[in-house]
Amino acid sequence: MGATGVALGLAGCSGTGNGSGDGGDGSSGGETPTAEDIEYNGEDVTVEYSTAPLFGNISDQLQQAAYDAGLPESIDINFSTTVWGADDLQDRYNQILSAGRSTPDFMLTNFSYTPFFAPREWLLDLSGVLSDEKMTELENDYSQVMVDSMRWDGGLYGVPQFIDIPTIQYRKDLVEAAGYDPEGENWATEPLTWEYFAEVTKAAKEEAGTDHGYTSAMNQRNIGSISGYEHLVTNGGNYFGDMSNQNGPIGDRPVTIDEEQTIQTLRQFRTFLYGSDDEYAIEGLTGGITPPNALGWDTSPSMESFNAGEAVMHRNWSFAIADYGSEEKFGEDLGVMPYPYGVAESEAAYEGTGGTNAKLGGWHLSINPNTEKLAATVEVIKAMTSDEFYLTIFEATGSTPPKPGLFSSDRAQEVDVMNRYLDTLQFQSENQFAPPINAVWDPQKSAIGQEFHACLNQQKSPEEAVAAAQEQVEQIEEQES
Repeated sequence: MGATGVALGLAGCSGTGNGSGDGGDGSSGGETPTAEDIEYNGEDVTVEYSTAPLFGNISDQLQQAAYDAGLPESIDINFSTTVWGADDLQDRYNQILSAGRSTPDFMLTNFSYTPFFAPREWLLDLSGVLSDEKMTELENDYSQVMVDSMRWDGGLYGVPQFIDIPTIQYRKDLVEAAGYDPEGENWATEPLTWEYFAEVTKAAKEEAGTDHGYTSAMNQRNIGSISGYEHLVTNGGNYFGDMSNQNGPIGDRPVTIDEEQTIQTLRQFRTFLYGSDDEYAIEGLTGGITPPNALGWDTSPSMESFNAGEAVMHRNWSFAIADYGSEEKFGEDLGVMPYPYGVAESEAAYEGTGGTNAKLGGWHLSINPNTEKLAATVEVIKAMTSDEFYLTIFEATGSTPPKPGLFSSDRAQEVDVMNRYLDTLQFQSENQFAPPINAVWDPQKSAIGQEFHACLNQQKSPEEAVAAAQEQVEQIEEQES
């Protein structure tokens, strides 16, 4: 047991999971197995789980948590770790699954894989192998945007393991020193407007003398699909109109990039970056709070300034809270707030936009359809999607549960550091959106990121950038349709 390198097995038939693979093809004569067909027979078996180093490093603790959640002790979990990062891991899974290999038996997967893996039947449709009770729980108790992100053509190809929740993490001591009252104004669950956010940030930066005000990952990859996309949605815009259009139909949905909401979002960023001297700055909006260097930052570099105490506000995923809120860092001087907004939801142009909103993040558990240990693997999935297991990884890593109700549990209230921010995390988890999940999103987000990045580098006007992005995205839509 413990973290190991990935041990690749030979391709094999899908067994019904007694650990020996002697159940024929396990598919009832070519049919998809159902929950009724799958019964673990109690034999000793080791199931291989391809996962992140975050979990591989605490494999003994997680194995015990699975047993505590009801996993039979005759089932051992081999936590195998490999390359990390969504894109690198996707490439690795491509190699394994396209070759029909039987191991790993199940994997930590990202919703961005769904449109590539599901149509090729490289992941098992879990709607047939999970119990009716579990399927009902997924419908009623989980973050629905998280569950829906793994649906494809009527099937379900992953069960949430943890949800990543973007928030604004900030120095409460510095904003208080500048004369503001985060607790009295209930910043934890009452989102600020971008105007007020910028005012507070600039005042706190000047009072404290920090190098930076607001930091975020704003390189070309992020600006079109993550940080820039979040700003646009909170300003009432979207790339494809209503959120119900996110996944398609491709070629038959509106493309709504070249609109005033997008132009204003880029102007907002230009103001934050360059202040009122910028040609396209928004009059009356406080600016000069974000360093232009942020245009070269991915997630890790974006953290350095805040980590060093040289920034007031910082956009990051929920995983960073446990570190920043520790006594070794900022302790109770760390504040966490929901994403600010530019337009109220009631005034937004498109359904699902406006108000506080943040991009969905997180990871799922998916089953290799070629596993020879299906029944044992399903037993592990059951244990690892239990409240017991979710709360264990929350305690051990700060990885937030995909079931909002768990934030109010007695056990969550006792998790050091994170327990100070549960109200904010629960609130933001109920205000998240998923990006498009289809085969054309990769080239489209690349085109959008390129044009937005050129604008923020002062190489194009906002109007030129959104017009060019609109044209390229429309061309991709037409080619695909």
